[in-house]
Amino acid sequence: MRKLLLVLAAILPSLSGRGAVVLSDTFAYPDGSIAGASGSPWAAHSGSGTNQDALVVGGKLQITSARTEDVSAPLLNQPYATNSGAVLYSSFTVNFTALPTSGGGYFAHFNSGTFRALVWASTSGASAGSFRIGIGNTTGSSASSGQLATNLSLNQSYTVVTRYATATGASTLWLNPTAESDPGVTAADAASLAAIAAFSFRQNSSEGTLLIDDLKVGTSFADVISPTISVAPAITAQPQSQSATEGATAIFSVAANGTAPLHYQWRFNNALITNATGSSFSITNVTGADSGSYSVLISNTVSSATSDDAILTVTAPQPGALSVLTYNSHGNMIADWSTNSLQVQAIGRQMIFLNPDVVTFQEIPLTNTYQMTNFVKAFLPGYSLASNSGTDGFIRSVIASRFPIARSQKWLDGADLAPFGYTNADFTRDLFEAEISVPGFPQPVHIFTTHLKSGASSSDDSARRAAEASAISNFFVTSFLTTNSSHAYLLTGDMNEDAARPSTGSQQPIQRLANAATGLRLTTPLNPFTSSELTFSIQASNLTKRYDYILPCGLLFSNIVSSQVFRTDLLNPVPAGLLSDDDITASDHLPVWMSFANPYTAPFQISSAAFTNQLLTLTWQSSSGRQYRVEGSTNLANWTALSSNLNATATNSSFSTNAAGAGNFWRVYRVP
Repeated sequence: MRKLLLVLAAILPSLSGRGAVVLSDTFAYPDGSIAGASGSPWAAHSGSGTNQDALVVGGKLQITSARTEDVSAPLLNQPYATNSGAVLYSSFTVNFTALPTSGGGYFAHFNSGTFRALVWASTSGASAGSFRIGIGNTTGSSASSGQLATNLSLNQSYTVVTRYATATGASTLWLNPTAESDPGVTAADAASLAAIAAFSFRQNSSEGTLLIDDLKVGTSFADVISPTISVAPAITAQPQSQSATEGATAIFSVAANGTAPLHYQWRFNNALITNATGSSFSITNVTGADSGSYSVLISNTVSSATSDDAILTVTAPQPGALSVLTYNSHGNMIADWSTNSLQVQAIGRQMIFLNPDVVTFQEIPLTNTYQMTNFVKAFLPGYSLASNSGTDGFIRSVIASRFPIARSQKWLDGADLAPFGYTNADFTRDLFEAEISVPGFPQPVHIFTTHLKSGASSSDDSARRAAEASAISNFFVTSFLTTNSSHAYLLTGDMNEDAARPSTGSQQPIQRLANAATGLRLTTPLNPFTSSELTFSIQASNLTKRYDYILPCGLLFSNIVSSQVFRTDLLNPVPAGLLSDDDITASDHLPVWMSFANPYTAPFQISSAAFTNQLLTLTWQSSSGRQYRVEGSTNLANWTALSSNLNATATNSSFSTNAAGAGNFWRVYRVP
């Protein structure tokens, strides 16, 4: 009898009707490819290729139309045969950040080599700016399967639950259910039986972009939807006050937790803002009318919470202000560089949105450089273009400027690197300069850009990169600064090495460039959403390096207003005129942007004057880099120069001289 009881105890769980969780994942992996991540059960089953990985982004699985890799994870105790009587359930949260197409596509399903219970998304039948989801037994088309008649919004989290009966092949879908008896939709296309072994997520060109989290697969509804205690919204990161110049973009964001779905409504001076219903809110082309207080109301079925006020201060553009953007455009070996190219269009949309005064491009394809004229007409109308840089036979640098380019010149093109410790080859490309006449600046601004030798830092390329950096430093010290030390200048470009993360064999090219002798300063722009300085590679599994730099001289460095590493895929909602995946489509590098105030507009007045024993001493407020002249007069009508070409190096300057016979009046003249 005791033996019989033991046997019954072993089989009772399968007779009791209770289910089991057979797959559970919160996607708590490092950002990057999910297939092969440590502890990940997911593997690619189709659509693999270079830069096509399914990615983990911020603890969620990103499914996007920009990539093709599909991934699957096996179910515990699989396969679930058609004669097993098993009923399988799945649940996950989904948040769409970009709309699917009208035709739509499926993005999740049970898998056995053939696909069952396919969850799809489409804008068909939905109101403008919305989408709908549905389920198919064997197809992922809205035309032949069941659709929920509910309009869904971007940047909103929803819980999706599916059911697949192995004995009948019938598939059902619910949205935000609490019980299996809640209304759902059943697939309308023909059912087909299949043994189920895995659960899968699919990426294709029609489904938009979405984030998946909190996946559960079980053999009962209760396995995947457990009773929960609803929690009111709680704000974990308040929107921050900020200043913006007219014509710029202001972005407010908030973070909150609480029982999903959370609903957001932004307010301006306590008035509701139409269509501002995401966790972030952006204002493009700001004007003085946008100055004021912004707050957001966050609500769910339990309660609501209101954020602190964030104040936006909009200022008029400062005369002579300057913004610079540097972008490795990934044009090497690209055949189509016309404005019909999706890559070129993605770059252009970012140019229109960021609206920089000066853009330095690296990796413009040599054979298509002529097409940059059409690029400027399409995306930067009215800009001047300098494209006479050196080349390695494949790519070159190009500089575009809102302001007149007085001169452009290539330096170090094919220069001998032997004096700098490298004898195997010459300078790969060049150092390219555009001399730009910026309104409000008394002297031209010299914009330099370069693209140092690429390759592994532990290879011979590391030594070549370092020698090229030394050659550039030597140029600044022995050539440029000898005649232009008072001018504003900066160096941009793809340096192919991360100053903060030097690999084995690094010879520190960044440190060779940014030092006291060159006057160049190392800066660290960050992405405002991730606080990361990394710029490479947005097309790979994750960003790992900072290759792209803006190194300003001290005069500009002390007048930095703002800077950032720009990513379109993190903008929420995506501003009009941009696509969420523009950064991935455009290049493997992210652009770096920096804005400078006019360093020559500091107050100018004499702060002290002394005349003792014929010794005249004058002190005045000055702007570093400007020139001044001290003059004397006996009658206030005729003035004689006591000293000319006084170069200011700080915010205060002084001059002393024996002023015997120089007159009774003195003045300081600021040279235009």
